[in-house]
Order: sequence, then C-alpha cells, then structure tokens
Amino acid sequence: MHKEDCFLKAMIVSAIRKSITSFVFVLFLVLTIVGQQRSDAPEKTKTAEPTTLAFNEFFDPSARDLKPSSKLMGLQNKRVRLTGFMAQMEDELEGSFFLVSRPVFCDEEGGGNADIPPEAVMVIVSFRAHEKIPFVQGLIEVTGILEVGNKEEQGRVSSIRLIMDRP
Repeated sequence: MHKEDCFLKAMIVSAIRKSITSFVFVLFLVLTIVGQQRSDAPEKTKTAEPTTLAFNEFFDPSARDLKPSSKLMGLQNKRVRLTGFMAQMEDELEGSFFLVSRPVFCDEEGGGNADIPPEAVMVIVSFRAHEKIPFVQGLIEVTGILEVGNKEEQGRVSSIRLIMDRP
C-alpha cells in the first residue's frame, strides 16, 4: 500500500508541475503578444497628424486686449502645424527663430525685439540648440509641440512657442 501511495503522490506532483509549466508558458505567450501589439501601435505624439493652426486663430477678437483663444489654449502641449515667415533678425538666434504671419525685419538696436508682432511664435529647434539658425526667405511650414505662456529663453521673452519636430 505504501508503494501505491508514493506512486499516487508522484503522479499528482507530476501533473501539478505540468499544469504550472503550461500556465507559465501560456502567460508568457500572452504577455509577449500584448507587448508586441503595444510596440506595433503608433505613438500618438509623433505619428498622429498634427492640427493645423493659423495665426488668426491665436487670439479672441477684442478692442482692448489680447486674450488667447480657446483653440490656442486647447492645443497646449499638442502637436500642431504652422505656416508663416521666419522673422529676419539683425542677429541670428541660436537654436531658435521667430515665426510670424508676415515678413518682418527686426532691428534689435534700441528696442530689442520690439518689432516682433505679439502673435509671433518662437520656434525652438532643440536638435540645433547651439547653432545659429540662418534666415530662410518665403513661407515655411513647421510642426511640433505647442507651448503657451510667458517664458524667457536666451534673454528673449515669448508667449507662444513651438518645440520643432526633428526632420
């Protein structure tokens, strides 16, 4: 009888081991498939089509002050596309440039960048942070993450910024 008990226990232990091994294998397989699906899914911030934003959509119409529009504020930290002109600065900026709705030359002699219109967007080119960005004539299109709110960078204050996507 003792041999039968030992044999029965051995069979039970063997069955439990097989069950555990099968369970672990199935769990591993499921986790692998789920992980693969996540890595195959498009990354929303980079591959999602950007929202096109026009300069005339930045502020609510008002005779007294400039109030950011709900569209501008709603796109805060979202990927957007802007089309405009690069402001021609007396001194080229390092790692950034101003994008404006119309061609502008900024004489920085006495008033700093006072010639820059209030709807100007400071485009941050982080992948060229320590390089002067040469002036490009004509309309240009830029895409990146929109930031809204006063911020000083390199001695220049901006209210609207776009962190440009890598090419």
